[in-house]
Amino acid sequence: MLAFCLGLTSAGAGCAVAGDDAPSLGGPPRATQGGGTVTGTVGGDWSIIDVLGPGAEVLEGVYTNGLSAEALTRNALISNVRANRAMVMLPLATETYADDSEHKELYEHELRLDPKLLRYRLRHKETRDVMRYLVSCALEPGQSVSYTDTRTGESYEFPGEIGLCPPWGDKGLDELDGAGVKCRQLVSACLLSRVNPTGHKVVLSMRGQAFPEHRPELLTPAPSVRVVTGTEDNGAIASFAPCQRDAVGRSRKCGWTSEHVGTCSEGSIVYIGAGSEPLGECEDDAAAPTERSDNDTIVRVCDGIRGCEAGSPDELDQREVRCSGRSEPALRFECRSSGYFSVMSGPRAVRRMREGASRPPSRGAFTVASRPPPPDFLDAMPTGGGITIEVEPAPYHAAVYPAQEADVFRWREGAFYGDLWLPGSLHTKLTDQMNEVSPDGTFHAAPHSGVKVFQHAFACTGEYWNDHVAYEQSRLCAGLDDDCVATSVGACGDSHAIANCPPLDQCAVDDGRLVEGDGDFQQCVGDSRTWNHPITVYLNKPSDVVRRPSLLVPDLPILAGPRMPISMPLCP
Repeated sequence: MLAFCLGLTSAGAGCAVAGDDAPSLGGPPRATQGGGTVTGTVGGDWSIIDVLGPGAEVLEGVYTNGLSAEALTRNALISNVRANRAMVMLPLATETYADDSEHKELYEHELRLDPKLLRYRLRHKETRDVMRYLVSCALEPGQSVSYTDTRTGESYEFPGEIGLCPPWGDKGLDELDGAGVKCRQLVSACLLSRVNPTGHKVVLSMRGQAFPEHRPELLTPAPSVRVVTGTEDNGAIASFAPCQRDAVGRSRKCGWTSEHVGTCSEGSIVYIGAGSEPLGECEDDAAAPTERSDNDTIVRVCDGIRGCEAGSPDELDQREVRCSGRSEPALRFECRSSGYFSVMSGPRAVRRMREGASRPPSRGAFTVASRPPPPDFLDAMPTGGGITIEVEPAPYHAAVYPAQEADVFRWREGAFYGDLWLPGSLHTKLTDQMNEVSPDGTFHAAPHSGVKVFQHAFACTGEYWNDHVAYEQSRLCAGLDDDCVATSVGACGDSHAIANCPPLDQCAVDDGRLVEGDGDFQQCVGDSRTWNHPITVYLNKPSDVVRRPSLLVPDLPILAGPRMPISMPLCP
């Protein structure tokens, strides 16, 4: 995930600094926002309080990997032999891909490409899917590419998000010299990391070394994580939509605002309340809802990192409590095994909103406190069979809100790297006539043949995968025995000795030098060369990105939650 850095200094978070010796994008550096976390203690058995005040709000981006391997291996742009080369000669811009586009520089190039080569390509749905992710990776907020299908009159907008290479919006990458090569590799790594064969939208934490003099916070862990407002099945969570009629109370299914994600220990009792006042002694609140103001802040707490609907399985069982010294009520809930909780907020009463109205703003500061699990909690925990690893009982840790990105995304999946636009990148099975779009919108797809479509695209795995060949098929391919977007070269560094050990140490650097402790692999090997601009992916749940959870260490998602150490031997 990418966010503006708040100058954190703890391990696993922080700001990259200028001075990288890689080519520069040019332009002034972006200013970073200031802020932080206020802490204090309360008496008795209570733990540390964490407060996020209005002044600590940060600009965040939460990015998903919903691009299908089928779309990336069969589209009319990147996987088309002629269009692949033309893309990097021209700006990533609306006029480049218009139905009436004509670019004389394509013909003037030594390849003598057709000036009208890029017409009609976005009439193909999967090519538009690829364009959406391409623009999201390369361009930044405020930049975009638009396309209008002149046959149907339908228009499409592809907004910039991450901003790995904003200059591509104005000129071709071939014009950026050394910076263009770095742009190609970063955007390639971004696209590869966002492939998801399951059809789900999984939230990723991306880490690496971009252009620190341009945006020093890019590809570094953020100080907080915004609650995800959509489902893994690409659906919207209705509670975040504007209300079409007046609605009151915590059970309403509209008018909520996503706040942030927190961490907690399984079985611990957590209290959360609006405002920055410390949580004193709290008791069940007997006040009737009618006695409260319509503008009182109400809170809904959900398990995991996504929002939830009232009454859904993900809504935590919560009870309203009244705490001494506070005017508004707080909530009490028990932390589940995921070790994460998501906060939604809003006024008690919401009025009907006009169509297109923005969501209600954040309600401001929230205060959290927690108590350890009751003494009999561990005795009551179920013990499943078939456990093959030794796990130490997780020590109690105080609830933290908001949790840092590095604490929410703890599972290092691996690294993605290469260059989708390097000459000779496409497999030789692809001819000029394959993956083409006719003026009537007909797509002429390349046949399925079970090859690695991109010859200079690679992935290596983190420590916890027990079958690296099966991982490649499940994560990087359009289907079993089908075309793949990249070659899995083995483990990036170490690997736990669970099954057959894969090739180890495919990356020379386990933690890049710009941000100490963020765990980004660097200098990774593929096709007998070293690639200097990989992107390392961290996950909230290690089973998020594969079809077969059995590819992971047995019982790992359950037994090894946040802050739970694992004791397993490493491959020799």
